Formats: sequence, C-alpha cells, structure tokens
Amino acid sequence: MHAVIEASDSSFFQYWDKLCANDPAQNLIYMQQRSESQNTNDSVTEFTDRSFLVMVAEEPVFGCSLTMHLDEQGRKCIGYFGREASSHVNQATMRAPSNNFRPEAIRLLQKHINQLIEEIQPDSIDYLDPVSCGVMSPVTQVLLEKGAVLIVQQAQVIGLSISKRDLQRSMTKSCRGMVEWGRRNLELEIVSGDRFDASLGEQVGEIYACDWATYEAPIKNGNGFLIQALYKGELVSNGLFVHNNKTCHLISADKTSSSIDRPVLHALIWEAMLQSKDMHCSQFDFGSSSVAFSSARPLPEDEFSASCFGGESHARLRVTLDRKLS
Repeated sequence: MHAVIEASDSSFFQYWDKLCANDPAQNLIYMQQRSESQNTNDSVTEFTDRSFLVMVAEEPVFGCSLTMHLDEQGRKCIGYFGREASSHVNQATMRAPSNNFRPEAIRLLQKHINQLIEEIQPDSIDYLDPVSCGVMSPVTQVLLEKGAVLIVQQAQVIGLSISKRDLQRSMTKSCRGMVEWGRRNLELEIVSGDRFDASLGEQVGEIYACDWATYEAPIKNGNGFLIQALYKGELVSNGLFVHNNKTCHLISADKTSSSIDRPVLHALIWEAMLQSKDMHCSQFDFGSSSVAFSSARPLPEDEFSASCFGGESHARLRVTLDRKLS
C-alpha cells in the first residue's frame, strides 16, 4: 500500500529520520527537517513547510524538502527555507541491480508534486536534483514538462576513508604546493559550538549574512564549524562547513575584502578535510558551485578549483521554473 505523509503529520519525523539514514546525498541542511530551527532567521519572510514522504507500507521511499513563501514582490515561491527544494531517496528500497525506483512510488510522488503546484499556483520554483544513485529524480521530469529550465552543475566529492598520505597524493602538484604555502604562512582557527555566535558577524562581513541563522543551530550542536585563516594577524579568508558524521559539506568559502594576493583558501579546505576525517566522515562534498560558494563575489577559476583536491565529479541538476512578472 502506498501513501503520502506530510510534515504536519505526527509520524512524519519518525519516518523522515529513517529515510535520511539511507539517503545517498546526506545533506545535513535538508536532513534535519526541523522547521523551528529554520525560523530563527531575523528575516520577516514566513515559510510554510509542505515537505512530504512517499511511503510503501511502513517504508519511506521518497522524501521532498519543500516550503512556500512570498517574496518581496508578493510572488509565491517554492523552495526550501530560502534555498532550493530538494528530493531524497531511501537507497535501501531501490531495486537491485539496476537502481530503479518503484513505479508505484514514482507515480504517487509525481501526482503529489502536481497537486501541490496546482494548489499553490507558484510564480517560481527552485529545485535541486541530487541525481541520487545516478538517477534523475521523477520531480525533475514533472518540472521539465511544465517548462522548467535545467542547468547541470558539477559537484566534487572526495572519499575520506583513505589515509592522509593518499589524500595528499590525490591532489594536483600545484594544489599541494598552495596547501603547503598556507600551512607555513597562515594561522588557521576553527570555530564551533558556543563560540559560533553573532559576534563573528563583523569578522565575516556579508559572506554568511543570508545563511547565518540556518547554520548557527547545527554548528552550535556540533554538526559544523567555521574555519578562519589569518595572515600576520589579519583575517584573510573564511570557510563554513556542516556535517552529519557521514558527509561534510562545504557551504561557502571566500576571501575577505582585505585579503592578500596569495592562495589563502587551499590550506583552509585541507584543514576542513582533516577535521572531517577525524570526525569519521566518509565523504567531503564541495557541493554545486552555487551552493559551495554562496558569497556575492565568486572565486576566480584560476585561483581555486575543487577538482585539484582529487575525488570524483558528480552531476547535480538545478531546475527552475519562473513565471515572469507582467
């Protein structure tokens, strides 16, 4: 028997935790699924949580992190607390060896997405398809049929189960050199727990302004950290990371406005990888370009490239549907 359970249902969180334990993406920001932690944002924006699960008997098969809010122009927007909506799969329920989704569950997932769109009548939809297990989400198909635009994003994922020496060997020669320069010349400070508070705002400027409240709770709870790099006592770069003790995600990394013309990010990233390994994470995920580097000023390609750290490139799909204002 197939059914849909929405976020307002009393049994939702019980099944959500079970789904997330078997979701290949392992993205903490979507996995925590606790609206009260998201609503600490100082913004006046009010989000309505419409997340849901697709069930087969007592097993969650699909999940979707999804909210609705009104933007400054009064347009109805579907996303997830200011970022893209996303979907999740219970890998344990996929049919081996082909990694196929269950047809009945697919039909119910697509039916519910269509019902939500018909009910909400959104002006815009912003959705991130993690392409779990190499399979495009059925949600993407629904949105494409409605005229959505698809952008392929490359995300670098590094396995941390190998030795520190092998991690170093996986880097390009130039990357190793820039990491070593940073380790010799930069002072790296790790901020986590109760030390991560609003007093850091002046130091990090606007880099994390829009995301501060979102990440404050998980970092204070031990599921993330901020790394700051100082050169001769001056702050030159910051990196923000969250994890679930399985996968560590780079949320944002950038130079400060007073930074120097030197490779001040590579050693910072390397330190984050070592921290993640020490916390027994098995993966380090650079995320898609729009997620990994969320500051207003993107990093130059010739200055920093996630691929120089090794690992594998994974495709993710950014899907947007926008009804223009008349």
